[in-house]
Formats: sequence, C-alpha cells, structure tokens
Amino acid sequence: MLRTLFRSFLLLLILPLFNVAVAADFWQKEWVVPEYAEGNSLIIRPLKSSDAERFFHSYMTSQKWLYKRLGWSWPSEKSTLQQNETMVNYHLEQAKAQTAFTYLVIDKADKSIIGAVYMVPVAASRQERNGISRSAYNAEVSWWLLESAIDDNLHNDFFVLLKDWLEASWPWRQVLFPVSENNETALQLLESSSARSLGRDLDAQERYFSYSISRK
Repeated sequence: MLRTLFRSFLLLLILPLFNVAVAADFWQKEWVVPEYAEGNSLIIRPLKSSDAERFFHSYMTSQKWLYKRLGWSWPSEKSTLQQNETMVNYHLEQAKAQTAFTYLVIDKADKSIIGAVYMVPVAASRQERNGISRSAYNAEVSWWLLESAIDDNLHNDFFVLLKDWLEASWPWRQVLFPVSENNETALQLLESSSARSLGRDLDAQERYFSYSISRK
C-alpha cells in the first residue's frame, strides 16, 4: 500500500516536468504553436490575413466538388468575398487566442493554395451523439484539398507530411479524424494508415478515426 502511494506521489511530481499533453488538453500556455512544415512538394503554414482573397478563389475553383465531399455545408455556391473575409478573421482570432488553428496547404511548384488543415478541440457533440470520449483526444484534425490536387496525386504527399508534422512538432498524444463518408480520398488515406476506425454517425454520414501520435 505504501509503495503504491509512494509511486503515485512520484508520478504527480514527475508529470509536470514533461512538456507533453495530458487527456483533454487542447492547448497549454507554455506550448509553442508549430509554424511550418515542408515536404518535397508541399508546405503547410498558418493562414494569414493577406491570404484572404487567394484563399477564397482557391476553394471556389472546387466549390461543387468540396461541397459534395466534405459534408460541411460549405463552400456554398453563394459564398462571397465578404463572407470569406469574416471567416478568415474568425480563424485568425482563434489562432491568436490559441483556441483553434488553421493552416494552408501550399504547392511548392507554383506557390498556389491547394488546401487547408484545421486543428480544433473535440466537439461536445461527438460524446453526446457518438459516445466518443472527449477526454481521450487532444484535438480534431480535418482538412480539404482541391480536386486538382487530388488529380495530381498530392493527397498522398500531404498525408505523409501531416503525420510527420504531428509527430515531430505537436505536443498532442491522440487526435480524432472526423471524415465524411463521401470523402473517398480521405477515407482511403486513413484506412490504409495506422489510424483506428471508431465507427460512424449515420445521421451525419460521418466516420471517425483515432490516431495515436508517436514522438519522434
């Protein structure tokens, strides 16, 4: 009994010394937000206010394709530059407050915006509707890529870069990947990875994958 208590006491002393995430921590003040990831063909970097117009024109080139596959009711064919600017400002405010992070995916060949990555806290509805424990995950990670990027086979490069970045630069231990059942490319990437399928939400037509992050 005393030995067990002593071990528990030591654990309480030791845990704060390690700069790693504990269950349900999305962000801690002492953590440094990763700024950049670069692969052979792609770069992942933070969204900036100066990106707003290019960002809008990027996703609108694949508006119908993205709308059908993402299941986000976005981007709408009625989306406007003004709405986009409001959305970008909201993402920037989230990043400043460290409550969520939005990154762009850049094609190194022509510097064009071909996608985006979103790092957000796990939604309460996941636990309420699907029984997914919020305390088991540090974040939800979602993304989109343009139809042209998929046609150019850049989704494979992107997913390798994303996984490497999570392992090398982010403090989290486990993330949740929510993916629409219509997003065949993302589903194929996750099903062929070490991510573990958790099931589906039939009403939302969404599947969920658990991904454990190993430190590099």
